[in-house]
Amino acid sequence: MTTIETAPAAADERADAPVLEALHVTKHFTARGQLFKRGPKRVVHAADDVSLALHAGRIMALVGESGSGKSTFARLLAQLHPVTSGEIRYRGATVTVRGGKSLREHVSRVQLILQDPFGSFNPVATIARTLTRAVRIHHPKASAKEQLRIIDDLLGQVSLRPARQFTEKYPHELSGGQLQRLSIARALAASPDVFLADEPVSSLDVSIRLGVLNLLRRLVEERGVALLYVTHDIASARYFAEDTSVMYAGQLVEAGPSETVTQHAAHPYTQLLIASAPDPSRAEEAAPRDIGQPPSLIDPPSGCRFHPRCPFATERCATDAPPVFDLEDGQWAKCWLYADDAEAAGKRAENAVAYGLGEVRQAGRRRDAAAGPATTTPTPGRAAAPADAPTPNTEGVPQ
Repeated sequence: MTTIETAPAAADERADAPVLEALHVTKHFTARGQLFKRGPKRVVHAADDVSLALHAGRIMALVGESGSGKSTFARLLAQLHPVTSGEIRYRGATVTVRGGKSLREHVSRVQLILQDPFGSFNPVATIARTLTRAVRIHHPKASAKEQLRIIDDLLGQVSLRPARQFTEKYPHELSGGQLQRLSIARALAASPDVFLADEPVSSLDVSIRLGVLNLLRRLVEERGVALLYVTHDIASARYFAEDTSVMYAGQLVEAGPSETVTQHAAHPYTQLLIASAPDPSRAEEAAPRDIGQPPSLIDPPSGCRFHPRCPFATERCATDAPPVFDLEDGQWAKCWLYADDAEAAGKRAENAVAYGLGEVRQAGRRRDAAAGPATTTPTPGRAAAPADAPTPNTEGVPQ
């Protein structure tokens, strides 16, 4: 049987070097109705000064509520949109895609897995026809017989056997879980180094989400690829990803090892995301303290973009954008709470009481702008699963 192998690293072989990296990436879209108007153009600030690194064999979760810019950022990494400023690097080399051959080369290295599996397949084409087209694009020298063998192997890698049971069907004849596995198989045809999974399980039944996440985890471990897991579910990020970055209103506000970010959240927005999860054991008076709504990305607030919703905001938050404050265990946050002054110390004490944190956190170390972008430095090995992590049962026919 023909097997598909991931291409080995070529350009930058340092163990700690990222496979795919965004450096100070900004993306502004022209606001609707502004295209032919005179005067200053109003823009949507979809992403502003975002830096993030993806490493081989590791999963990075990108967490945030709807409209925070997560999916747009994933599409920037996939080069489906040109960046307004900043740069995307693949193995240390700047990626410049202008369509045609350069785009095909990039998508052979970086594959996007979309949220809605039903919307990502041609409804009038069989699965065999869809997969054959992908194999022809990425394996142009393969004969017709070899193409069939490659398709059989791809479906075997995503636990869809026998292959003919699925390839002869149309998308509407399959379940959402089966279609999402086929989306992953189609991405595998390119033998990519990076997967960009844009909320890959949010449209699936709860009972089959774990199977798809386990499949992605297995592929990362077996093939040594990097994976960006875009999600609004911060709880799944804790169990699934080694590292977590939190995005709000087009900006990263916190990042670090997943266990640290989810169990010792530093930024008030991350704390709000965690506290917003339903918890029957939580008293009614301990409900999340959300005092506003997400801001307009056409006219975002000055200073910290979260300050209109933050119960711990000070006057400085409304005027000055917070720098990066390095905390313990590789965690960082962009929040004036961690400044080394009396006002911030008082607000940290209020924060600890409001969320029942117990010990008040110490001030962070303000990172010098010359020290480089705020990215998460991976720790060796995979983070140990928490004691209360669910044990999946993936036996049986995948759904």
